[in-house]
Amino acid sequence: MRLSDDQVAHFHDKGFLFVPGLIPAAEIATAAAALPRLMSYQRREVVREKDKTTVRSILNSHLFDDMMRTMVRHPRVIEPAEQLSGGPVYIFQSIVNFKRPFTGDVWQWHQDYPTYRADDLMAEPRGVNCLVFFEDVSEFNGPLMIVPETHTLVTEMPEIDTSTTSYPLRSPKAEDIAAIIKEKGLVAPKGPAGSVIFQHLNALHGSGPNLSPWGRTMLSLTLSAVSNKATGTRRGWVVCHDYSPVVVLGEGCLLAHGG
Repeated sequence: MRLSDDQVAHFHDKGFLFVPGLIPAAEIATAAAALPRLMSYQRREVVREKDKTTVRSILNSHLFDDMMRTMVRHPRVIEPAEQLSGGPVYIFQSIVNFKRPFTGDVWQWHQDYPTYRADDLMAEPRGVNCLVFFEDVSEFNGPLMIVPETHTLVTEMPEIDTSTTSYPLRSPKAEDIAAIIKEKGLVAPKGPAGSVIFQHLNALHGSGPNLSPWGRTMLSLTLSAVSNKATGTRRGWVVCHDYSPVVVLGEGCLLAHGG
């Protein structure tokens, strides 16, 4: 699947592109049916909320779960990412982020690339973060918020915040974020399961807690241009060190897989 010229221009101008309902409803429903299995894994890749019970995130589940292995090769995700990145891409990291009803915690404001540069020696932010909605996203269940036109923003290296949530994250100072948002504004893409946000690796983003009775599960699939290898030494279950181009599957691959 190819994006239009206008869609590509929007991504490069604004630092993100939202495509509602990109993955057909029957396919994403098949994938979502596997979420209880994902949450049942007892592995080091599973990150829990501060209550030490609720699953918050699962790192690189495509390396050990068949459904996710299919999901990260879906043509409606990979082909646009290749187009936006200018060529073949490899999987740098995949994270399934669960915002469980009532208990899903915040994601602090952050840019991904400063961490990739400092901790993983990624030379440039040449890649795409593909955010796939496994569930409907509304204004009530903690939608991702993006600050447009921040993909060219160079910020000081933030300290790692280990206190706000159970997930360590480099987050800029609140006063700096406030000034940027006042200038650039905010967007919060909302839509049905199967929608996809293609986000520049350097775009400033975050999300609030989920106080609603509806879950907000999202795949965050970070793809980097094959020529833009991250050669750092973070552990392989946190980030991937296989720089092989992603082999794209065919349309309907999730239905063929059967979840």
